[in-house]
Amino acid sequence: MASVSFDHVWRRFGPHTAVADLCLDIADGDFLVLLGASGCGKTTSLRMLAGLDEPSEGEIRIDGRVVNKVPPGERDVAMVFQSYALFPHMTVEGNLTFGPRMRRENKAATRARIAEVAQTLELTPLLGRRPAELSGGQRQRVALGRALLREPKLFLMDEPLSNLDAALRGQMRAEIVSLHRRLGITTAYVTHDQVEAMTMATRIAIMFEGRLHQAGKPAAIFDDPASLRVATFIGAPQMNIVDGQVLQADGVTMLACLGTTCRPAEGLVLRAPAGSPVRIGIRPGDIAFSPPHPGAAGFSGAVEFLEPMGSETFATMRCGRETVVVRAPGRTPLRLGERVTLYLDGRFTYAFDAEDGRALIDRSRFGLADLAARRLPA
Repeated sequence: MASVSFDHVWRRFGPHTAVADLCLDIADGDFLVLLGASGCGKTTSLRMLAGLDEPSEGEIRIDGRVVNKVPPGERDVAMVFQSYALFPHMTVEGNLTFGPRMRRENKAATRARIAEVAQTLELTPLLGRRPAELSGGQRQRVALGRALLREPKLFLMDEPLSNLDAALRGQMRAEIVSLHRRLGITTAYVTHDQVEAMTMATRIAIMFEGRLHQAGKPAAIFDDPASLRVATFIGAPQMNIVDGQVLQADGVTMLACLGTTCRPAEGLVLRAPAGSPVRIGIRPGDIAFSPPHPGAAGFSGAVEFLEPMGSETFATMRCGRETVVVRAPGRTPLRLGERVTLYLDGRFTYAFDAEDGRALIDRSRFGLADLAARRLPA
């Protein structure tokens, strides 16, 4: 196992900056997910950690040792690429045995481990086939199995589940998390899929345009996003964003939006003066059809669109000039065109600066357990 540190790391390709001033620590045993859209710098960061690319500036350290100039083979890492990188002339079994054979590992132990990994990844019937005879998902499973056969200091995974169908992705997420818990090997995992990030990571690092915007535990990022950009990136459906204003009456600071006002929960500090225009964020699950607590702010909306998802339904509501999405029960009685009263929960109404998008409500005094408790019905 190993710890990792990116210390003011930059990567430039001519005039283009792929990674800008990355400062990020990965603790020993962490499962860190680098999350972001295509082109945000997450894969470049992973490649620099693997030794496949070299930083333009800054230092990368593994267990305190600067590895900027250390060849990939001397870093004791196992990497799964988004592309399969299989030997086309070898069978599946040959691809799996190649690494252990080069490392001169015990043949009997290797055969037993290959059988176990093949069964886990549903590769047992495919061991005699070559890559050209496999589907894309099957090839990706072989690439993943090749890494699982090692027990290195670091697992590096670059969107390893991107070519799998939905059912197998869910199964493989569970298998990878189980493997991490069993082995405790420090893992850096790249994805654009927030479901993978939220369900697999012990910590998430969100990147946009080469820069790290926020890093922390999944629940902390979901409940306390540092900016409007992070808030709308995490959560599905994404957070509703509407125009609002800061009001103050009798020494009480309020948020006005959607034709009503709400007060942030006691202890939450709003860092904006009265009269300031702000962007208000409300997650679909935090808009209620009945008052979540006495004095909850109510507003009216008309049903424009319904998306039945089985266990839940997402309703698009027209509220004056604004549109919001609300999570309703799966067997909802809502009908198109129906006008209903909805309620805001001031405990989970977010405010962001109208110009730079930074979060304006300070939630730092609350721990994760307190934040989670505040999501329960009052």
